[in-house]
Amino acid sequence: MTFTVAIAGGGIGGLTLAHGLRGAGVPVTVFERDHTERERLQGYRIHISPKGCRALHECLPGHLYRAFADSSGKPNTSLGFYDEDLRRLLVIGEENPAGEQYVDGYRSVNRMALRKVLLADLDDVVVFGKRFTRYEDLPGGRVRAHFDDGTHGDADLLVGADGAGSRVREQRLPHAPRVDTGAFTISGKVALTDETRTLLPRQMFAGSGMVFGPDGKSMFLAAHEFRGERASAPADLLWDETADYIMWNMVTTWDKVGERASVTSLGPEALRDLAMEAVAGWHGGLRELMRRSDLGTVMVYPFTAATPVAAWKPSNVTLLGDAVHCMPPTAGAGANTAILDAGVLRRRITAVARGESELLAAVGAYEEEMRGYAYPTVRRALRNLRSGVSDSPFARAMTRTVFRTIDRVGPIKRKMSAAMTR
Repeated sequence: MTFTVAIAGGGIGGLTLAHGLRGAGVPVTVFERDHTERERLQGYRIHISPKGCRALHECLPGHLYRAFADSSGKPNTSLGFYDEDLRRLLVIGEENPAGEQYVDGYRSVNRMALRKVLLADLDDVVVFGKRFTRYEDLPGGRVRAHFDDGTHGDADLLVGADGAGSRVREQRLPHAPRVDTGAFTISGKVALTDETRTLLPRQMFAGSGMVFGPDGKSMFLAAHEFRGERASAPADLLWDETADYIMWNMVTTWDKVGERASVTSLGPEALRDLAMEAVAGWHGGLRELMRRSDLGTVMVYPFTAATPVAAWKPSNVTLLGDAVHCMPPTAGAGANTAILDAGVLRRRITAVARGESELLAAVGAYEEEMRGYAYPTVRRALRNLRSGVSDSPFARAMTRTVFRTIDRVGPIKRKMSAAMTR
């Protein structure tokens, strides 16, 4: 009997896995809750590391990896840390890279553009309008996924790739809920023009930047630009997949700005104004950048995180991506980790389909490997978040002192830079 796989969720990780399995000759079906590919907002950029690029290259057919590479912007190769006056504390990575690598390099890509690439050639694989509700074990070792329209799908393996609010995880690992961190971000996009380019340090156009401010507030900024520089603003920053822009994120905790319900009920202009008020007294370029935001892109996002748990017994249901290790974006690793999951799981499942491994052994090996890199990344993201929203003057002073010291110590700085590619 042919070995089959059902994937609940058509996000980055689920679609990457689907391509990898299909390329290996393993029958796979993706059940996606959205009714169309553009139903959800997918417009922000993501940063793909060299390891993430390698996993995509392994899973995607050649012409789609080329489409991914062609749709990506200039690579972000460094990460800078600054104080609220935009004075440099530390920069790691390559500020002046020698050249772009096709596979073993960095990529900056619009989420919509990547989703479009990942959906290509999967018309007979992705089934839209299927919201997962529960699964049940069937006689003979198969598993049945049920959907809210009354239909179901059977497979030998069910992969929960249904995001941070995963219903697959709720049933499979009820003791591993995602938790509210108490922090959030207000985010927005600003058209990247000759004028707005002057508002930030030059390094931020070789990578991204983290600004550590006082009173438990911080900002993350990143530029997304393609091969040429634009002199004028694009017509639509929300949906234009080729737009050059600067993304800003003001990060803090709910108690610093007001009640959560009040903040989440605000409209875009009020959200932007609240974010600007939160960074009053910071470098004028930051506030001017926020003032110029495309209001259609200004939104608020609460931060949640997975609960790392001890090893569990493998079964014919497994998880990948945010469904098992959701994390705040403060490690810049959420999408990369989901892509890594897809690459590792593809190799394990392919061995099962070829008769080279037993299913439970393969799933257990994947889950062990995944826990080994994903859970430490969740913890790192939480450490970074706590550092960014700490309102302790002593902790803030220590962070700045340590960063300035590292920036001057070559061996430590090189080690941190090398870790960015892992």
